[in-house]
Amino acid sequence: MKEREFDAGDGELIAAFVRGDEKAFEQLYGRYKRQLYGFLNNLITDNPAEVDEVFEETWLRVLDKLPGYRDEGRFSAWLFRIGRNIFIDRLRKNRNAFAALNLDAEEAPALPGPASLEPDQELELGEVGSVIAEAVGKLPVEQREVFLLRQQELAFKEIAEIQGCSINTVLGRMQYAMKSLRRLILEIDRGGIVT
Repeated sequence: MKEREFDAGDGELIAAFVRGDEKAFEQLYGRYKRQLYGFLNNLITDNPAEVDEVFEETWLRVLDKLPGYRDEGRFSAWLFRIGRNIFIDRLRKNRNAFAALNLDAEEAPALPGPASLEPDQELELGEVGSVIAEAVGKLPVEQREVFLLRQQELAFKEIAEIQGCSINTVLGRMQYAMKSLRRLILEIDRGGIVT
């Protein structure tokens, strides 16, 4: 039985949790905790305490809403959408931060501070990883979000659902993000690390 549980898909784990199996939720949490934390850490670049709070609040909301979850798509897209919405709700509560970010604008200003990769990724990539993380942190919020969600292997259609826009808008944001990243990496890399 344990082998089947280990190989269980997200839908099976969710159904088991709804039936009262708490270990099924532990498996879901274990499967997605690093991805969610990495996404939030790169989205909320200037406040590690905020990342932790949004991360915890996301899992609490997932626990609350999981019995009503319909397995129409990937669980990870639903999870990231919840985390993103919590972050935006928190920004809206702080009117000054929301006004400065102007999240509804196509070219929203970037959040201050460099983005950081997950610790093991940064060690692997070294200086190149630091340059890339800093460049990602300078992208406008919506472009950064598309880039980070693609790094989590979400489809453009899923990202469009998360951001509440058309797939063409998401594709455009990704295209702008890639152009901006090329320019930003060259600007940041004055020491010649990236060739």
